[in-house]
Amino acid sequence: MYLICGEALFDLFGENTTGDSVSFDGRIGGSPFNVAMGLARLDQDAAFFGGISNDALGEKLVGKFRKEGVSERYILRTDHLTTLSVVQKDDRGSPAYTFYGENAADRMITEADLPDFEAPPSFVHVGSYTALVEPVSKALKALIERERPHALISFDPNIRPTVVGDMDRWRRNTEALIPLTDLVKVSDEDLELIAPGEPVAEIARKWLSAGAGMMIVTRGGDGATAYASGVTADCPGVRVEVEDTVGAGDTFQAALLAGLGHLGVLNRETLSTLDEARLKRLLEFAVKAAAITCSRRGADLPRKSELEKEWSALN
Repeated sequence: MYLICGEALFDLFGENTTGDSVSFDGRIGGSPFNVAMGLARLDQDAAFFGGISNDALGEKLVGKFRKEGVSERYILRTDHLTTLSVVQKDDRGSPAYTFYGENAADRMITEADLPDFEAPPSFVHVGSYTALVEPVSKALKALIERERPHALISFDPNIRPTVVGDMDRWRRNTEALIPLTDLVKVSDEDLELIAPGEPVAEIARKWLSAGAGMMIVTRGGDGATAYASGVTADCPGVRVEVEDTVGAGDTFQAALLAGLGHLGVLNRETLSTLDEARLKRLLEFAVKAAAITCSRRGADLPRKSELEKEWSALN
């Protein structure tokens, strides 16, 4: 089982309007929410752990999970409100976010809310602002410590300056999580925010030395690079007509985790044996999945049927 931990929210996409009116198109979102949905669409056993409101928007979030086949067994329903993320696109289709989520349901998880499992998960994924803001951040770190002896830990910093503007805080939190992480996926934009001007290869060297099993850096339309002990693999981007990039990184993350499971990488020993050829195929699968999402509006992640060729090529 893949246990995906963190936020579930609504993205409100600003529409072009005239005069004083403002119009929004509301879409379900949140980085961990998207990763869980992406795994389910790739026919993987995915469960979500996080706080979801009892309000009307929370009902829609849970209803979406039910429709997609994501297990809701570990969801904590509360009377705190649902986080809203206002999204405006720039001229290149890249999203800019403004968050309304103080004391919202996704942030108010505590250590007392941590789930118990009949069968422990094989993967635990955390990321985005719920890995940073309290009290949920402390709870997720406790969960990682508890589950790490028998689960691979995946982490996506997914830096959001509109949630927390202090880049030193993001940097310290990322560095604290790296030694607990088997797989860290990070965008080049995030690295520039928390380590401006520092060469990516040098960051990879430091993070691997600190204990990370593997670091994968995504570069938007330019592809991705994987760094592991003694191995580096690179994959170019896939050309598509970009509608927007919302959910692209989450799609990459879901495809990456699904691909590792498909390759039988379920523990640290097998993770350490991945060679350049298999790493490159894994990147190609994740890049193609992300490209499909970029060709559609919002976080409309691909299904396994759209990636059969790449899925078969993983072996």
